[in-house]
Amino acid sequence: MKKVIIKNLAGVQTHGAEMEDPAAWIAECEAQGVWGAAGEYTVEIIDISAEHALQQTLAARKAEYPSAEEFLNAFFDGGDEALEALRQRRLAIKAKYPKE
Repeated sequence: MKKVIIKNLAGVQTHGAEMEDPAAWIAECEAQGVWGAAGEYTVEIIDISAEHALQQTLAARKAEYPSAEEFLNAFFDGGDEALEALRQRRLAIKAKYPKE
């Protein structure tokens, strides 16, 4: 995943995008003069693959984690066994979606 930052000559970001391969988008925008004439802007491309992968991992974990309601029920009504079951469930989810 790449992050594209377009800045004017004053260094102010005017446009940006995140995408897998920005080459075609950049070429199209330059051809159409979207950012102005050549030399009036800079294009910076940053590889955000690791950050993107981490966000996907965290989103996948969050989707499977026990809900707040499940926690509250276990905490107030389930006792130590119920809390340990939730803890084990969370650990299994973390193992399923490890941070790399």
